[in-house]
Amino acid sequence: MTVSETLRTRLGNALTPRAQLGLIVLVTLLGAVAAMDLASRNALLEQQLATVRTELAGREAAIRQRDWNSVLASSQAEVEAVESRFWRGSTTGLVSAQILGAVEAAARTSQLTNPRVSVLRSDTLAGQAVLFEVELTARSNGGGFATFLEALTQADGELRPAELEWEGRNRPVTIRLVAPAIIEDSAP
Repeated sequence: MTVSETLRTRLGNALTPRAQLGLIVLVTLLGAVAAMDLASRNALLEQQLATVRTELAGREAAIRQRDWNSVLASSQAEVEAVESRFWRGSTTGLVSAQILGAVEAAARTSQLTNPRVSVLRSDTLAGQAVLFEVELTARSNGGGFATFLEALTQADGELRPAELEWEGRNRPVTIRLVAPAIIEDSAP
């Protein structure tokens, strides 16, 4: 005798025919509910799969249609436009001297009192790019710092204010500037 036959025999002896019928109906209903739940989950997963396939097809079409050469050319043009304002020289010392000269000239133009200019540091970035940090400490009478900042825009390269320290009316003002540069190889 198998296990299912043994179970059926025990249930047949323990349950009345009416109870057996109720048990069969209950098991059938539970099976039907489980099948309907499984079918609804399956439909939901099929809908999600269709949505993902549609999105994937749209992205693949966009990738195929995009003119990557024009994207590359546009990116290169943007890089060249940004780098056109970089300071250039064959050594960091020469570039540092160019930057100091430009900041000192802007300070003279704006008539700042007792200007002190120094290169705080130069950090090497990717490739030949170097980022200089320059500090100017001076006093101003009557809005000279606005004129100074305007004069910086006339320099041969980018001089971007990064930090301003001002402690009060009768104290000197300190401005830190960043200046990107490219150190060009002097060898042909």
